[in-house]
Amino acid sequence: MPIFMGQRSAQGKIFVDRLHPLFAPRFSPSFLEQNAGKALTLAFVQGNPNSELFRIYIDYTRQMFQTLEFDVQESVVVTGTRSVMAQDQDGLHARLKAIGASLIA
Repeated sequence: MPIFMGQRSAQGKIFVDRLHPLFAPRFSPSFLEQNAGKALTLAFVQGNPNSELFRIYIDYTRQMFQTLEFDVQESVVVTGTRSVMAQDQDGLHARLKAIGASLIA
């Protein structure tokens, strides 16, 4: 999820909004048996090189998905995208590919 002004970007809000049909009123999951505990890795992208700058937001987002009964495996923070685009960062593609493979293993 891109971080914009220290918060979830519009794209991130749309993703979370699409989860709404999966929940019953009062945010009680309606899919406890079928989907509870699905593995999830969160990926955040920010222009600032300091990976701790938005830690409060990242932890909040992790807790939100855990409350929605996802099994959050990891939170990846891709930093410094003002100077080096994510696709050009050394080792990032291999790291994300390994994380994705571990989710389906």
